[in-house]
Amino acid sequence: MKNVLIVILLIVFAAGLYVNFGMSQNIDQSDIISGTGQEETGESNEDSGSETSGEDGKSSDSADGEDLTFSQEPLQERYTQAVENNEALIIDVLLPSYYTDDFIETLAGQFGSDHIEFNRIDIDTNTVDLTELTVSENSDAVIMDALQIRDYNDEALPERDIDNLTSAYMNIYNSGKIVYILGNPNAHKHENLANVLAEDQTYLSENDYFYIDNQDVAADSEFYDYDAGTLTAETESIIAENIYGYMTE
Repeated sequence: MKNVLIVILLIVFAAGLYVNFGMSQNIDQSDIISGTGQEETGESNEDSGSETSGEDGKSSDSADGEDLTFSQEPLQERYTQAVENNEALIIDVLLPSYYTDDFIETLAGQFGSDHIEFNRIDIDTNTVDLTELTVSENSDAVIMDALQIRDYNDEALPERDIDNLTSAYMNIYNSGKIVYILGNPNAHKHENLANVLAEDQTYLSENDYFYIDNQDVAADSEFYDYDAGTLTAETESIIAENIYGYMTE
């Protein structure tokens, strides 16, 4: 009888050990699984937050063109002030009729800034008859066309008057504005026009005018729409790229 009781006690004791050990192991495993899940969730949230922040940061950096840097320090100072005051840097663009109505929009797209306002002002003259150019009183900078194509179209290329052009430039410059002269491409693919473009680039650059050279513009299709009397969209797009490349760093 005593032996039977001893056996029963041993069985009960062993069963108790088994139950306690099993429950402890299950609890430990549950804690590990729970902790791992929380760590993975935390890492996932961190990764997700990092991606969102990166995307937000990217769009924040590029939005409004606030990181735009102009090559000319006086214009950069005005632009920085405009951004700080949530205003617009105003740039007058003086163009003859062979630029399409879409050119200003194309140009604005190159700069991609809500803090720059481009105003088109039409020029209806060649350099021979050029006396003065009208600009906005509140503009900060001016881009004025060099009128090489206009002289060619008016058959005035042999009489082209570069002095009239530079005098108009200086009059605007002396009014406190930053001024650029916009060279034309050889849209008509003519030797005489090519010679004038090369001569103007040399003269104006050597005499420290802000001259944006476009004589090497190479369009895959046509430069000029003779039916409309305007530059093609591709040509204008390349000119806009060259303006951006010259004016910014």
